[in-house]
Amino acid sequence: MRKLNRLAAGTPERTAVNDLTHALWRKRHPELIPAVRSALQRISPPEARALRALLRLLESSPEELSAWIENGAVPLEDKTEVLTVLDEEVPAELEPLLPSLSSLARAIIDVAATRDGAENEFCERLLTLLLLHRERLFPALSPESRSALRDVARRLAAAQAALRSIGAAVTLQYVGQREDADFLDAHRPQDDVLGKVFDDAALALRKRSSPQA
Repeated sequence: MRKLNRLAAGTPERTAVNDLTHALWRKRHPELIPAVRSALQRISPPEARALRALLRLLESSPEELSAWIENGAVPLEDKTEVLTVLDEEVPAELEPLLPSLSSLARAIIDVAATRDGAENEFCERLLTLLLLHRERLFPALSPESRSALRDVARRLAAAQAALRSIGAAVTLQYVGQREDADFLDAHRPQDDVLGKVFDDAALALRKRSSPQA
């Protein structure tokens, strides 16, 4: 909290604010809320995005967060920033957010898969979050969420070259079905390094679905 106050007293760069935000999320406690609110009044909005996301997480119950995610009036950029803070840690009590997050990604995938922008960034950040915590989060997904994420991952894996997602290929390894192995082969990037990610994901799907698996 003292470091936050010192940071807010100056003109901090966004990177410094982001780093401190992640540290505060690791030490999250309701007593942080007044200090974060005070800092937000002193740090300029562009640099304070992560802190606003932190405050949202600290102040809201899981039910309130789900409603906030599902609220179409809330800018996607704000929801994406919450995902970025959660990269640091996803506590068990926030696992119920996964259906709302997956549903939102599916709702915006038509735009996310065709142009760079807030929709694409949200979907990519969601896949990144899941992959960072893959051992715990993928098994926690409901069938509906798995289906939604499969749709999202397939669309991003097959997007135009500039938007084709490596994270989507790896996500299919966890939520895909056997036929998605052929799908990954069909959309494999020409680049050998990126193509290997698609190859490995397709191989994992085939192994998982084989009778010996």
